[in-house]
This record gives sequence, C-alpha cells and structure tokens, in this order.
Amino acid sequence: MIRGSVGFGGGNDKDDVATVQRLLKTKGYDPGVVNGRSSPTVIDAIRRFQLQFLSRPDGLVEPGHRTWQRLSSTLDLGGGSSTLMQWNGDSARWPQDRKVASLTPLLRPKVQAVVTALTGRGFQPGIFYGWRSVAVQLELFKKGNSKVKFSFHNAQLLDGTPNSYAADIIDSRYAWSAQAASAGFWKALGEEAKKQDLFWGGDWSGFRDWAHVQLVDNGDLGRVKRESGL
Repeated sequence: MIRGSVGFGGGNDKDDVATVQRLLKTKGYDPGVVNGRSSPTVIDAIRRFQLQFLSRPDGLVEPGHRTWQRLSSTLDLGGGSSTLMQWNGDSARWPQDRKVASLTPLLRPKVQAVVTALTGRGFQPGIFYGWRSVAVQLELFKKGNSKVKFSFHNAQLLDGTPNSYAADIIDSRYAWSAQAASAGFWKALGEEAKKQDLFWGGDWSGFRDWAHVQLVDNGDLGRVKRESGL
C-alpha cells in the first residue's frame, strides 16, 4: 500500500516511490533502479503502464485510484484454483481461458457457444482478441485496421479490469487470409453469432470486420466508453 501519490506532481515519499517502482517492474514496465526517487524515467514508466487502460495517462499513481488499483491488483479466476493472473502483456498472446475471462460476463457464454458450434462444423476456431488495451486500439486505428479510437474491445471496469464487449474469432489455419472466406469460415461465424443474438462485423457496410462479434449495437459505443471511465 502507498500512503501518498507518486509520479508527476505527487508527494513522492521515498517508500511509496520504491513500492511503485517494484510493482512497475513486476508488470514489465522498467522504471530504472529501485531507489525510492521519482524521476522522468519513473513517470514515463507510469504513463506507459497507464496507456493500457487510460486514454489520457497522467503519470501519477494515487492511493485508491484506478492506476494504483490496477498496478497492485491480481485476479483470481476461481474454480478453486489459487493461481493469480495479472492483466498484462500482449492480450493477443493470452491463453484462450484468459481471453474468455476478459469478456464482459454476458458475452462469455455466447462466444463460447459460437466457438463450440464452429468446432462442430469442422473448423478450428479460437479467440484472437477478447479485451485489448487503448494503446493497441490506437495503433490499429493508425494502421487503418480499425475505424475507431475506442472500440468495444477496450471496455473495462472502473478499476481497469478488462470487460470487453467484443471478440475477434478466427480459424487458426487461415487467420484473416483469403482462405478463411473460401473455406466458408466467415459465413459460418456470422451464422453462429446471430444464433447467439450477437452483432457481426461482416454485416457492416464499407468496413467489414469479418472476425468481429459484439454484444450490443454500435449505437451503444459512447455509453460503454463512459461506463469504462475513458
């Protein structure tokens, strides 16, 4: 626990700074030597960490606030397991169970049902993205792979816990190649998504997001962004 704020404009008590430095290291964001001193390197590491869940990183960690909650938190996936999982790293590389856990609770069984149905139809489906960070979303936007700077994939709880309203589902043999279409995977995905009352990106005009399924209509994007605190 920290007693005061750390980082840009913070009180920067030596023990508090050292605690934040150690936690940043465990999350994969190097703040330099753990010496209890705030510095541009520490502030930069805080901001890079915040980019995973804040659209406007401020470089400040405050007790009880979202950045501290995210920095100090782990998630128990349940099932009687004592394993703790941290929401960090490249979410595209997370195992399937973690990707499922990153979905909002109402979406999880629907996506699992879609994947099961596609498997039964002879495909090899898997979730490529459940939740993804705001930083990754901005990179996709810059590359022209998305039309929005905030998507349903970025939805989160106010403490920064992933709460995605969307999933990208691909066949592991084809990914986004032309073979996916010729093998009938996208058509099958759309059919199974609609059976679960999901919205399918393949129905969109102008920009068809073939792998994408989401829980609510595009008109709800603003509401979901506000509820995510972004």
